Amino acid sequence: MVPNAPRYVSPQEQAENRARIRKAMFWALAAIPAIFVLVMYGYSDQAPEWLRRLSLTIDATLGHPGLWLIKTIAAR
Repeated sequence: MVPNAPRYVSPQEQAENRARIRKAMFWALAAIPAIFVLVMYGYSDQAPEWLRRLSLTIDATLGHPGLWLIKTIAAR
C-alpha cells in the first residue's frame, strides 16, 4: 500500500496563499482599532442611543475590555 503523498503546491499557489493571508491580516489589524474606538465613543454621553446599545453589545461579545479599561483609568 502506498502512503499518502503530500499534495503538490505550485509556486503560484503558494504566492496566492501568502497574498490571501496578508490581506486578511491587514484587514484584521485595521478593523480592531476601529472597533475599539467605536466602543469607546459609544460609552460617552455624547453618543446616540443606538450607538450606545451597539457598543455595549460589541463590548459584551468581546468580554468587556472597554468597560475594564474605563474602570481601570477611573480608579487611578
